[in-house]
Amino acid sequence: MSAPARPARAGLAAALAVLATVATDAGMALRATGLEPLAPSSAAAGLALALALACAPAALAGLIAGAIEPAVTALARRLGWRGAVISLALALLAGVALLATRDREIDWDTLDVRLGALPCVATATALLVWRRGGAWLRRGAIAAMLLALVAAAATTVRDRGAGPAVERLRTHTWLVAPALTRAAGVLDRDGDGHGGWLCGEACDCDDADAQRHPGRPEIADDAVDQDCDGEDLSADEQHDFAQIFAAPEPAPTTAPTAPALDRPDIVLITIDTLRADHLGTYGYVRDTTPRIDAWARGAVVFEQARSTGPSTRFSIPPLMVGKYFTEIARNRNEWPTISDKETLLAERLHGLGYTAAAFHSIRYLWPQYGLDQGFDHWSIDCITERWPPLRMSCSDFITDEALAWVDAHGRDSSQPLLLWAYYGDPHSQYVRHEGHKNFGPEYVDAYDDEIAFVDHHVGRLLDGLAERRSRPKLVVLLSDHGEGLDAAVDHGSRYHSANLFDELVRVPLIVSGPGFPARRVQTPVSLVDFVPTILELLGQPSDPQLRGVSLAPWLRGEDPPHPPVIFEKHRALDDPQHGMIAWPYKVIQRSSGGRAQIFDLSADPGERRDLAATLDPAERRRLVGALRHWHERVRQPFDDEMRH
Repeated sequence: MSAPARPARAGLAAALAVLATVATDAGMALRATGLEPLAPSSAAAGLALALALACAPAALAGLIAGAIEPAVTALARRLGWRGAVISLALALLAGVALLATRDREIDWDTLDVRLGALPCVATATALLVWRRGGAWLRRGAIAAMLLALVAAAATTVRDRGAGPAVERLRTHTWLVAPALTRAAGVLDRDGDGHGGWLCGEACDCDDADAQRHPGRPEIADDAVDQDCDGEDLSADEQHDFAQIFAAPEPAPTTAPTAPALDRPDIVLITIDTLRADHLGTYGYVRDTTPRIDAWARGAVVFEQARSTGPSTRFSIPPLMVGKYFTEIARNRNEWPTISDKETLLAERLHGLGYTAAAFHSIRYLWPQYGLDQGFDHWSIDCITERWPPLRMSCSDFITDEALAWVDAHGRDSSQPLLLWAYYGDPHSQYVRHEGHKNFGPEYVDAYDDEIAFVDHHVGRLLDGLAERRSRPKLVVLLSDHGEGLDAAVDHGSRYHSANLFDELVRVPLIVSGPGFPARRVQTPVSLVDFVPTILELLGQPSDPQLRGVSLAPWLRGEDPPHPPVIFEKHRALDDPQHGMIAWPYKVIQRSSGGRAQIFDLSADPGERRDLAATLDPAERRRLVGALRHWHERVRQPFDDEMRH
């Protein structure tokens, strides 16, 4: 190859590597297993758009590669081509080894395959073009870029059918999403953040008016459709939405009001990453939780409890504060520190004479994150002693530590105790436990093994507290969120945080206490109800700042209505989402607009059939309108620009 030809071929290799990588990224997202299938025309439009967006980066990569080729070639000659390849390979191996051994903190099973696939595609394409490229390849590359631009213009711009594909590119790609965001900003004519050029009215019904777009709050009865849903909001609708979220009125009764509990011990058992459908008491076919199941037979089991979000940071602060995550004062870190201006449950109980002790095994419960406010004893000893967190086992440690603390400090049953035992073992990576159940070699088997291990030690805790404390006990068992175990079944997700489907937000909630008849409650409830429930059970006045409602009526055998259950995801990596259950329907909506998804959980508990396009239009408007009303008018965000 002549010296002048090398820069040109290097530039071509880099440009085609970028195009091939972007096409792979987009193709994997558009046809991802476990996600709702896209129409072929929509998928083609999405792929064309991705390639069109890649043209400028490809050209830039080509120019840079051509410019640095002489220097790279000179260095390679000095090292020898074989030496250069070996040096590169050793650097890559060293990087992989560093990642694999650094605190053993990477769970390879949960990593997105694209982290490995995309660099391989880029490298293979670049090497192929460099070694085999000729004039035919150069012409083909130019033709492909032009074709991508023409196809994008023909099938994407002003095409409503491209909306689902655009949404998929925004939420499930590594490389296309940032380019899409930048392009939307540049080509958004009215500067409202919603570019109509992408998918017509599905993205922005008026790209010349910044006051009209799918994310805009609607003003009632002003004859303007601000939120682009096709209709102006009426004052009657707005009133109806407000009524939906009003706290339930106490049921009329001639019987005397149930007395408050006389300061029982409160035992809060949190099991991290525990799906409700993997417990026997929730119908799981495997014997993962014999101890919990036996206890639950004498307790109140909430069948349809939901976390306030799909990961710990979105659920544990609301559990302790009693407000939704985006409403809580916090800092800007990815794992936020809760402001000391917030009042947490332990602080509320101090005035009632409670001693509060907590025993933790996940890093978000380090004291510096602010969730220890009001606790007299706060331990993260298992984390420090059995580091690293993702490979350690702590269930035995947590139970031993909690019981030892009670032996040393809690033998006096005259003083009520708030004890929080946090079991983190079901969180990946999964660890096999000698002498405990082994369900098999598969990923889900290891998850179930971990649950069985935790169940054994939860049983030990319940037994130990019964022996040591004579005071009546209010025991609450719950999880902070669920887990995706199989991408093909769990909406494209393995791990958590990714979405608001039920494998991530439906959680166990089981409560036992004096005077609570054993029963199963079908009413959907939320973990944000925890603090109001404790306050009412202890005879304390309600706090208007709290978001949840007390579950005391259900615990006492009643079945009043419950407001719709809300959950949210507010990550920096992707668009915020809000979800709502107004039984039997579940709605998931991106706060920036976009297409709402609606599922009938009574007929479709696996959330396979999106009814948004086929549901009665009036019912769809009622459901989506109610969720938007909550997001825009009920929720009081601390700082909506703050993502975690």
